[in-house]
Amino acid sequence: MKQKNLSRHKIKSPYPYSLVIPAFLAYTILYVIPAASGFLLSFFNIKTFKISTFIFAGIENYATVLRNPYFSVAIKNTLLFAVFTTLGKLALGMSLALLVNNRFRGVNYMRTVFFLPAVLNNVAVGLVFRSMMHPIGLINRTLTGIGLETFTQNWLTNPKIAIFSCAFVEIWKWTGYTMVILLAGLQAIDSTYYEAAELDGANRQQKFYFITLPLIMPSFNNAVVISIVGGLKVFDIVQSLTNGGPGNATSVFGTLIYSSFSSGNYGRGCAASMILTIFVLLIALPTNRFLSGKEVEL
Repeated sequence: MKQKNLSRHKIKSPYPYSLVIPAFLAYTILYVIPAASGFLLSFFNIKTFKISTFIFAGIENYATVLRNPYFSVAIKNTLLFAVFTTLGKLALGMSLALLVNNRFRGVNYMRTVFFLPAVLNNVAVGLVFRSMMHPIGLINRTLTGIGLETFTQNWLTNPKIAIFSCAFVEIWKWTGYTMVILLAGLQAIDSTYYEAAELDGANRQQKFYFITLPLIMPSFNNAVVISIVGGLKVFDIVQSLTNGGPGNATSVFGTLIYSSFSSGNYGRGCAASMILTIFVLLIALPTNRFLSGKEVEL
């Protein structure tokens, strides 16, 4: 009896905790320590990284960031960018996922082509589109060549549309990634649900709203949160396209942080990064909680 209890205990015993040590060390070195260091440095005035030159500033760096005259502009543009890109990536990503979820010749090739922009370097993509969106660039030349010259625009120098031009590039780059997340959810749905719905006389729209959408909600939730976080943290796309211009028309929180670091105000840059972290959490966590409540159990 004692041996039987012992063998049962061995079967239920978890894997040794030593197996997670390498991953824990990597996470600590690459994420925990930099985050903690940034938080501590945000309370100091730092001009050089010599500890003897650090001057304790308390919350002055945070107050300076919040008093920045361009802070409200950066917040507005960041929110606008995040909302516009999230809606665009979800709408196009869902459409593409529904398309490539079917079986037809060349579907694997199409999946690869749609996903390919996601693996490209953000700065390289921004520089290419910066050339294409030039007033005499490829986009305007193409519109003029097909007789649609009335649609030509100063895509990156018109303050009214520059942020939307940046958002378009973000949507183009990450729609394929959103498609893959949603496609995984679609392929996890058992076909018997659709067969039962067809027997009940459900049409395509009814099957989508009452079967597809509820059952892919976990994947949809992931796609939404990832898109929102990516939109709020945007920097490289905007920086490579417009440098935050014209004026401050495309200034976002990422460019605000960059300007602090580039001017040598490292403590202020760390404070701005901490504010952005809190800002992202205040939006992403409630969104995730709300969408998680819409998930259904199979």
